[in-house]
Amino acid sequence: MVPTADGCVRVPHWRTTPRLHTMPRMTKLRAIAPAALLLGAAIYACTSAPYTGRSQLVLVSESQEVQLGIDAYRQVLSKAVLVQEAPVLALVRRVGERVQAAADKPDYKWEFNVIDDDSMINAFALPGGKVAVYTGLFEVAQDEAGLAAVIGHEVGHALARHGAERMSQGQLAQIFGTGLALALGGQDPYAAEAVLQAFGLGVQLGVLLPYSRAQESEADHIGMILMAKAGYDPEAALHLWERMERANDKVPPEFLSTHPSAGTRQQDIKRWLPEAQRHYQPDPNRQIAKLPTLAELEASGDHGEAACKRYARTIDEKARAPQAARILQEALGKTLGIPAATVDRRQLDTRISLGEVAVASALAQAGAGSFDEVVAAYKQGKRWSAIAKDDDKVIREAIGSLRSALVEARALTRKYSRPRGR
Repeated sequence: MVPTADGCVRVPHWRTTPRLHTMPRMTKLRAIAPAALLLGAAIYACTSAPYTGRSQLVLVSESQEVQLGIDAYRQVLSKAVLVQEAPVLALVRRVGERVQAAADKPDYKWEFNVIDDDSMINAFALPGGKVAVYTGLFEVAQDEAGLAAVIGHEVGHALARHGAERMSQGQLAQIFGTGLALALGGQDPYAAEAVLQAFGLGVQLGVLLPYSRAQESEADHIGMILMAKAGYDPEAALHLWERMERANDKVPPEFLSTHPSAGTRQQDIKRWLPEAQRHYQPDPNRQIAKLPTLAELEASGDHGEAACKRYARTIDEKARAPQAARILQEALGKTLGIPAATVDRRQLDTRISLGEVAVASALAQAGAGSFDEVVAAYKQGKRWSAIAKDDDKVIREAIGSLRSALVEARALTRKYSRPRGR
């Protein structure tokens, strides 16, 4: 009994079932019962995704899914540095609210926030209409239409209840895995462990990842319709993914990825474009605003003081994750041309946060003075911009180094989290 491509459950042919006749009676019952109970529930849990009509297996109630989304959103925002600049928020929320209207889910408690992280070219939507956009996305999205394509995609995940579907698939995998573990209980423990590991890998490559790729493609499809209904030309989605492909020069093989490759996405978008265009009614009076560049986000009347503070907070927040401080120290060292051990020693000697060490090191490298001089002035209460003598060139160079360090940290995180031998 396995989930099929349409998301429901089918009973396999008797020849494909495990041979249980050699097992004790109670072991047989314990191995079969969870799957039997789940099969009964699954019969009544098949539903269809909006717009595409794809069959889904959803064992989680919408109210449960929404509450989980709200809790997760609060947790993410509590650890993030949020953009507070009114013009940026107004632009993102204007696009988001237009897509929200097209989604026609008044029972959702919609929220749109911007997370200040230039190293993340991403956005997300959680159940219940909780949406966040990272500042790193702005240069790739470029304008309102590109942003609408991304927000439409993320809202498409919420409308199609992909979160609940993934949780339901997880329940299936867990129960089938439990049944297999019980069935293998009388075998050699090392052999049983090897089989279970193979089963886990089989689940990852054979069931869950294909569903995830299908969900990503489905979100693209729904997102194009939503952005068209919101008044944005859906052809902008094609141009967005062309830019995204250029921005992501290192992507995993599609077979092992939860996202379709950019090339596959572009082909699908071209195929769906005529359908989406039928929902698009151009408004000749609507101006499509450009998104701010990273340089524009960082430029301000305080000579980059706010940007320095944002980078310090972002680095400190990221450093709280396991192993993240070490990775950030290595990334800062590589970007600034100093050993990672020096970054660590600077933090220990000065007794300031890693984010503050990063800003002080970047300013020192950019010409604001020696590291010791910069830290001494900071401890005396001077603003970062004053330490840099309000020199915009010094500030821009320092901010560029901090941004590069965060990008390098993301690359190192991917490198160290990659399974060995792959």
